[in-house]
Amino acid sequence: MLRRRAVTALVLAPIALGAIALGKWAVLLVVLLVTIGAAYELSRALNPLPFLAALGAGAAPILLALPYGPTGILAGALLALPWALFWLAGKPETRTLRAVLAVLLMALWVGAPLAHLGLFPRSRYGVVLILIAVVGPWISDSGAYFAGRFFGRHLLFPSLSPNKTLEGGLGGLLATVLVVGFVSYQFLGFSLAKAAIIGAGVSLFSQTGDLFESTLKRILDVKDLGHFLPGHGGVLDRVDSLLFTAPAVYYISLLV
Repeated sequence: MLRRRAVTALVLAPIALGAIALGKWAVLLVVLLVTIGAAYELSRALNPLPFLAALGAGAAPILLALPYGPTGILAGALLALPWALFWLAGKPETRTLRAVLAVLLMALWVGAPLAHLGLFPRSRYGVVLILIAVVGPWISDSGAYFAGRFFGRHLLFPSLSPNKTLEGGLGGLLATVLVVGFVSYQFLGFSLAKAAIIGAGVSLFSQTGDLFESTLKRILDVKDLGHFLPGHGGVLDRVDSLLFTAPAVYYISLLV
């Protein structure tokens, strides 16, 4: 898990920073490419939903965020319901609970969170925040891995993830508060309290995102949702934590 997160951070961080440097349209392109991969994986995992139905639900919050910001994200997520009705009415074979779930997951789990990456300002401040959102989960996982390996005794959620321990979760939380908190305080000018909050938020939401996808895979009875990266799972397996940390970092950064 640690090696996988490291690969994810090393791949996503330069892409995210490069996109920010190039401008909002570059960010949109990267986010849409991730959304396309996620739509493909969910349309296969939650068959019989067509790929285009999943893609439309995920892309709506992202595209509407460009002109309307956070309001556009909400509007795009709400459009998932009539979008699902359109496909259910036009294709009888898609009238299943799995298909409706796939549409809602694409809008609420994938599209809306990823759309927040386009809301960060085009400045040094915004670049550091995106770096925190992308690399922060790896810091949390690293702390959890070493703390769990040396001190892990009590399982955190044995029915969802048999390898996660309470000690590991606390170790990840502490490591993220220290590293992300320092970066926030030093480079963003956050107060000590706000720096601690964003560090804790990144770790907690990162771990929650990982557990959410683990739950979904157990429900679907699959090991990975995709195989985009051989030996590392699919797109969703690699960005599950980012889907939770991106909105968290954005809204915590707005705290006074």
